[in-house]
Amino acid sequence: MIELKISKLDEGQKLKKLCFKYFDKAPQSFTYKMLRKKNIVLNDKKADGEEILKDGDKVKLYLSDDTIRLFHSSYSDNSADSPNSVNRHKTGKNDKIIKLTEDNIIYENDDYIIINKPAGVLSQKASAEDYSINEAVIDHMLECNMISRSQLENFRPSVCNRLDRNTSGIITAGKTQKGLRYLSDKMREKGEESKVLKSYFAVVHGRFDKDGIYTLGFSKNEKDNTVKVLKDVTGSDYIKTGFRFLKYNDENNISLVEAVLYTGKSHQIRVSLRYLGFPIVGDRKYGDTELDRKLKPRPKRQLLHAGLLKLSETEVFRADFPKDIEEYF
Repeated sequence: MIELKISKLDEGQKLKKLCFKYFDKAPQSFTYKMLRKKNIVLNDKKADGEEILKDGDKVKLYLSDDTIRLFHSSYSDNSADSPNSVNRHKTGKNDKIIKLTEDNIIYENDDYIIINKPAGVLSQKASAEDYSINEAVIDHMLECNMISRSQLENFRPSVCNRLDRNTSGIITAGKTQKGLRYLSDKMREKGEESKVLKSYFAVVHGRFDKDGIYTLGFSKNEKDNTVKVLKDVTGSDYIKTGFRFLKYNDENNISLVEAVLYTGKSHQIRVSLRYLGFPIVGDRKYGDTELDRKLKPRPKRQLLHAGLLKLSETEVFRADFPKDIEEYF
């Protein structure tokens, strides 16, 4: 028998969700079968999986070691806190490692954390060996004794919004199930009536003169991960973005532009600015490499920064510009 003790990290989720994550190598039908047979019980009582877990609850698994080993990928050592009890992080040769400190933590409470991500860092893993913001948050919580390795088997902190590897700025992560749910609900809010504001800052070629809100047709090619703008919105997916001119650098003929998202599609800001005739400096996919070569200093990445996030009237977060944007303005 194995007992899973529910902490504040895990509370707020349904029992079945916890079991699905724990038995990550089993079909969901396995969890339902074990619940029916009372091989999985909550607080020593029969459960159907719909129960909302609370801090202090106890989930007992009356299953053999062989069964758990078969369906639970982390069950490879007798000690729950051993290095083998969770998948340890490996880093790919191109990964940029970030350690969370007071220099890049914008805000943190018991449930979630707001981070100023530098360019070059993944939001989430693209392959098993990647190191991303997810791993950085887990390492931060382990080092600060906010979570134990055994607790990671029931709940894993996770980011709630994604940025491209070479986009810098605000990224959010839930430290508890409650925090994940709160941030996820906020990030799903869209449209001009939403109280959530997501504001980006882009350095573009030319003197920007297209202030306004643009609704454009949108099409994505999954094979090469590129998107294109369609003139006709009818019958297509669409993107909606607001743009505002902020500053102009006469020497380099570049502008600093604020972009506000009303929809949240891949590469939305980058492809919209190219469509308007103002490609983002350093953007190798949608930019202008000839113009990039004329800049001093020459950009090393797309100069796009997630600089402002407003979750509510009292939760407004700002991320300082990185040096490669500051040096132009």
